[in-house]
Amino acid sequence: MFVVLRRVVAVGLVVLLLGGGIASLPVAATPDHGAVTDDGDGLAAGVGENCTYSGGTAPNRSEATVDPVHSSTGTAKANGSVLRTRSADTHRRQPREQGGDIATTAAGMETGTATSGTTQTSDGDVIQQTQTYARVPEQPGEVAVTLTYEVPDRVVDLETHVPAAATVTETDGFERVNESVYEWEETTDTATISYRVNPNRTIEKSGPEGAEGRYLSVDTGEWALLTRSLTPTRWRYTGRDPVRYNRTLRTAGPGAAGEEIVYLGDVATFEETAHNQTFTLAVPERATMTASPISVLDSMANASNALRVGDRDEQVFVVAAPSGAVSWGVEGYQIGDADMWVQSRQSLDVANNVWLHEYVHSRQAYETTEKTRWTVEGWATYYAAVLTLEQNRIGFDEFQAQLAAGGRPVYSDVILTERTSWTNDANYWKGALVAGQTDVHIRSATGRNQTLQRVFQSLNGYRDPVTQSQFLAEIEAAGGPSVRDATATETETAAAVTMWNETTHRQLFGSIPARIGYSLPPVDRADAYRADSLYRSDAPVGGSEPIRLATNETLAVDAVVENAGGEAGTYNVSLAVNETVVDAKQGRIEPGVRTEVAVTHTFAAPGRYVVSVDGDTVTVIVSEPAAASVTNVTASPQEVRQGDSADVTATVANDNDIPGTATVEFRRNDVVFAEQRLYLSPHVTTTVTRAVTLDEPGTVSLSAGDGRTTTTVDVVVSTETAAPPSTPNSTEVPTDRQTTAGEGDGFTAIIAGLAVLLAALIARQRRS
Repeated sequence: MFVVLRRVVAVGLVVLLLGGGIASLPVAATPDHGAVTDDGDGLAAGVGENCTYSGGTAPNRSEATVDPVHSSTGTAKANGSVLRTRSADTHRRQPREQGGDIATTAAGMETGTATSGTTQTSDGDVIQQTQTYARVPEQPGEVAVTLTYEVPDRVVDLETHVPAAATVTETDGFERVNESVYEWEETTDTATISYRVNPNRTIEKSGPEGAEGRYLSVDTGEWALLTRSLTPTRWRYTGRDPVRYNRTLRTAGPGAAGEEIVYLGDVATFEETAHNQTFTLAVPERATMTASPISVLDSMANASNALRVGDRDEQVFVVAAPSGAVSWGVEGYQIGDADMWVQSRQSLDVANNVWLHEYVHSRQAYETTEKTRWTVEGWATYYAAVLTLEQNRIGFDEFQAQLAAGGRPVYSDVILTERTSWTNDANYWKGALVAGQTDVHIRSATGRNQTLQRVFQSLNGYRDPVTQSQFLAEIEAAGGPSVRDATATETETAAAVTMWNETTHRQLFGSIPARIGYSLPPVDRADAYRADSLYRSDAPVGGSEPIRLATNETLAVDAVVENAGGEAGTYNVSLAVNETVVDAKQGRIEPGVRTEVAVTHTFAAPGRYVVSVDGDTVTVIVSEPAAASVTNVTASPQEVRQGDSADVTATVANDNDIPGTATVEFRRNDVVFAEQRLYLSPHVTTTVTRAVTLDEPGTVSLSAGDGRTTTTVDVVVSTETAAPPSTPNSTEVPTDRQTTAGEGDGFTAIIAGLAVLLAALIARQRRS
């Protein structure tokens, strides 16, 4: 019944087609998408991913999003239902990276080179298209694609296109109409087309983002980086409410996919959400990053906050394209609304910051005409540099040098509104300088109340391509007539444009913020790297690389903190081991100050480690402690009397490059009488002494060993008993004469007492 109903309804389509009620399916647009004649401007009417904008002469700004699906309504009825037609994915917006001719390595390969717009989701009936990508290991240079449609009941007819050079391998629920067009058979709700494509595409590119190679997308056999297939789709349906269209990209096996870019292969993904945008960075296993993934995401999130120009896409998808593995034709490539790839070797700490350059492109929602085309690359180059300066990643000197390049004599005849005059990538270099100078004009004229960002935001509101007169009108609205006149001169003539100085920058952009940088000290500074442990205390271990430690030693590194900016700021220096932060210190630092901050880590396990501070690295090798050795034993004295003691002294040496340890055992006739655990620094010798009492006469063997070797010395013990310890004599108080028990002072005292008593009795008798 399901099939019959749809075919009955389809009969009515014949009437509509014969009557001309349905427009033909749009074909892919040319790179310029139509012409605009206002002010003599050239081509480049705006085209979204799923819709085409027509050129016009009047300003047409809109805050609402444009429905990315074409619609038309038939005038006839079938089975009492009005038939409506919609189409999607019929055009692609030109990619932001222009300046070269895009070619393919296979004849007839799909030539749509870029897309824009997000896939849309909505309540109600939705046609769900899923593109699933897979590597074909046995056929390098080919990628397998499965196109799946889930079709709701109200759809009575659906037609789709596959890339012209695709090799279709299987269909289920689709019938082939011609080489690239397939029609849904209406026999199932889910229908698929499987095909293979050659993803290898090349580009001839110059300018700051040009690279030495040619590849724009590639399949190496081990991994692939490519853009999705363009699949124009048209459907007819019944009912008043529209049947919408949603597209999803997936990978079969390891990989990552955005809305336009697909990476096939082992990959790690990192994510950060800020300012209503979710940033996803896919780092292939084959890629070696110069900047850490977290720092890339942080930089883009900061740029998202700094650029108040509207058009923030909810999802930003970035792939770190493996540098060196492929001869890429560009350093970075932005496609669609917010998909991009950047070569993994690219740094964040340069004025030509490709990561931010591509991100700025994702915020440029406006389309241009011939005369305003320069703003695409000129503004991206300017904002990438100024945002990098504001993020304290470069100094003003580097920022100034980047923009001042646009004033070189080679650009003396360049007129930005005349594309034919562009030499040596003038749209990048002179375009960036003019963009910056326009920002300066606006800030100066408005007392810093307005900036070029207001113009940027206004242009993003235009539905039609922005003409030169519209561009200048927005400049005047932001900065006044004098700024409009200055900008007209700088864009419409070959007038020289100069770079402003740091004083002007401070006045108009604010003081140069604190620019705090971090680095490791030179490894040849031995005392800048110190070890603390049982073996050594705060001992220098630098001097050469790798730094060698024993397990459970703590490494202290004097990280360098420098503020090259114009204001005081708060530093947050962190020490990372194998890219994991293990210690961090915070504090304040004044402008122009360079200081050192100690950060530490204790290494519990042996291994090879990469220790880093903000990208600077040093290798540390941690080993189990070396084995120190007993090298000599002496005894003193070597002849003793029975019962006396002797001192046994062991010499212990660590001749290794790492700390060592030994447990020294002292033995008397092979019986342990003492032991001592020693911890020694590298290349250190020490001694340890223990006393032993010798009670047995004869020759006694005394030894010391480290568990591997034992050194012995003999001591002779005589049979003569050792003299007992002497005791001190009592101290006698000297007197004039010695007394005995019957003599001396005691007896004399008794006699004297009796004499006194007798004298007293005689005296008493006389008185009586």
